Amino acid sequence: MTEPRALRWGLGVALGVLALQASRLALHKAFSIDEFQYAHAAWLMAHGQMPYRDFFEVHFPLVYQLLAPLFWLLGDDPRNVVALRAAMLVPLAGACVSVFLLNRREGRIAALLAPVLLLCTPGFLHFATEVRPDALTAALFLGALAALAVQPGSVSSSFLAGALLVASAWGSQKALFFGGLVTAVLLADLLPRRNGSPALISAPRAFFAGIIAATSAVAAYLTVTGSWGAWWQWCFVWASEHQRYYPGFSWREYLVPALGAQPAFFVLAAVGFVATFLRLLKHPRTPDLLLFVAVPATFGAYALQRAPFPYSLLPFLGVLAPFAARGVFVVLSGLRTPAVRTVGVAGLGCLFAVQAAQVELSLDGGGNARQREVLARIAALTGPGDVVYDNSGGYVSRPHAHFYFYTDAYLRGSLAELLSDEMPRVLMEQGCVLRVDDLRTSGLPPALRHFLDAHYQPYDGDLYLWGQRYLVPSDSGALEDHFLAVRADRYFVQPASTLDTGALFIDGERVTTPEFTLSRGEHTLRYEGRAGAFRLLWLPRDARRWTPRPGAPATYSRLF
Repeated sequence: MTEPRALRWGLGVALGVLALQASRLALHKAFSIDEFQYAHAAWLMAHGQMPYRDFFEVHFPLVYQLLAPLFWLLGDDPRNVVALRAAMLVPLAGACVSVFLLNRREGRIAALLAPVLLLCTPGFLHFATEVRPDALTAALFLGALAALAVQPGSVSSSFLAGALLVASAWGSQKALFFGGLVTAVLLADLLPRRNGSPALISAPRAFFAGIIAATSAVAAYLTVTGSWGAWWQWCFVWASEHQRYYPGFSWREYLVPALGAQPAFFVLAAVGFVATFLRLLKHPRTPDLLLFVAVPATFGAYALQRAPFPYSLLPFLGVLAPFAARGVFVVLSGLRTPAVRTVGVAGLGCLFAVQAAQVELSLDGGGNARQREVLARIAALTGPGDVVYDNSGGYVSRPHAHFYFYTDAYLRGSLAELLSDEMPRVLMEQGCVLRVDDLRTSGLPPALRHFLDAHYQPYDGDLYLWGQRYLVPSDSGALEDHFLAVRADRYFVQPASTLDTGALFIDGERVTTPEFTLSRGEHTLRYEGRAGAFRLLWLPRDARRWTPRPGAPATYSRLF
């Protein structure tokens, strides 16, 4: 098939438009609940804390290490999580370059088609623009495959391939599976060719040097931080236990919807996969063998998980993109007449438009505007040193109260006693003034939920500030109780009219102004008067008294 210049230019324009759409998506799409957890881990590392040793973490830390410097540059405003989203466009661009290079020997049209198809695939773009280890790992793995596919290979490309394979594994344990299988194929290729130049690695010594260099960097990090034991315990021993007992689900649960949302992508990928397989039967020792092996390897890494969430499909969808582009090329090559070929190209354009429209649906409902408002309120209500509680790290750049700053379904069951007994005490000891409500709050043990409900009052549907509510008996008009001050600070009575309709005494002294200072700890409280109900509340950093809003809708926390 000839390669019309107009088609190449059209694909280049489409690629530019899709890149702009991806940038808009990264900056404005609603944040998934896990992104706040990863962003908080990056903030902690920016402040000198180490995962496994200083805070609970079971993922490999590369994405946190790379994102942490952004907090050094930008500061502790929670809204800086948007900058982390922007930074994730870098590995996305790297993935696009990689799939382009993987198809470069197929011709310029097939090469351009690969990143175009990748960027208009909703299942890939939705998660590849998020703050996730999987997004970075997928890009690094594709980069390793692209470096191995460079023809003619060189010392630098071989070194880079080895280093990127290790980097992808340091990004996520999942890469140990698919990256390990690709590495096994490379090693097998070396065995019968000891005296000659191997077909799959142009410079084996450089390849192994890349592996050794990257592995040495990881080892140095674990040694300097004293994290070897904790890393092994949490990322391997505990993760294995977690994999066994996590309440999982079938790999079909998210794969089938992905197939339904982008059937053309998978059909074209199947066509390209078969065409590549037929070529490999004739000439197996080519770089396409590694890309071919990567398909079942990445799918296996997804399907073998106890809980295969859709973001685990990222490496699989990434390695399918070059095959999908080859599938398009095979289909267009089969169209013999100019008229039919024109119809085929028009159909391809319609496919791009439909897929791009599906991606655009991710911005429905206002995108992350409401979440950015909540983050702005956290910045206004608290300072960088104020401890905040959320079961998913939704405060992003504020200190957390406990080593287990987030819990999943398995942890909430296995640590029910700790969460019930120890967490309330720790929240008091740490002076936690604010909590963020999220999707996982309802799964917390009842005792912890009761403490949270009793001691945090609804600022809105998503944020709760420290305070207690009191009901005055209507028959006696008198109340004897206690107030627990979470820290030495300013508090206020709400509504202020409570002081006009009766007398409020704290520790035996009458309160005469709505705002007052309390020492940390428990205080006696007595009220005599006609107020049916009132609250004692913590005065936020902005020094503005506020009115609780019970029943306000929660909009901040989203699963995907």
